[in-house]
Amino acid sequence: MSPRIARIEDAGPDRKARRLTFEDGIEPRITSASVVKELGLEEGLSIDADVLEASLAEVELLLAKERALRLLGYRERSRAELVRKLCDSGYPEAIASQVAERFAEIELLDDERFAAVWVRTRNAAGFGARRIARELAEKGLAPETAAAALEAISGGEDQVARARQTLRGRIVTDNKERDKLIRRLVAKGFSLSVAVQAVDSCRSGDDDTL
Repeated sequence: MSPRIARIEDAGPDRKARRLTFEDGIEPRITSASVVKELGLEEGLSIDADVLEASLAEVELLLAKERALRLLGYRERSRAELVRKLCDSGYPEAIASQVAERFAEIELLDDERFAAVWVRTRNAAGFGARRIARELAEKGLAPETAAAALEAISGGEDQVARARQTLRGRIVTDNKERDKLIRRLVAKGFSLSVAVQAVDSCRSGDDDTL
């Protein structure tokens, strides 16, 4: 059977995926824009269904690896995040998972390493543990992996000190300003109690730079 490609449409959140729609009511097939280009697929093309699927699978694996390498070239990523990004680009989940598994085997992917880097980077940017924990969950990190990485910034005194550092240069002049700064710290992921301690210590003159 040689179905004809009726349409090739943009798909996926980043428009890197393509939806192949066929005549004769055959189920549409999602793949990557890079795959479509590599195989020279175009609207009106008739091709044996088995040949098309075999060609797609072969090229998808190769180009998914290339896409994964580019993504990891920007920054560290979790396994779940890499799989999601590949799927968003049009690669089947089975292909994306296969690439992630292989990259983990050769240590290009490491969730523990990713979590440590993420915590260190976001901590330096002035975000609190609650915000960072939420971000790690969104990246697909296992709770125990996230908890182990967050231990580096879990101390109560350390949290207050970092919250105060985040507010460096701000002066608490009245209750309105106090409430505003507390809300700012909570939005950055610090607990309410830490935010209150940090702002009140600045207000009482404990830090001459504030």
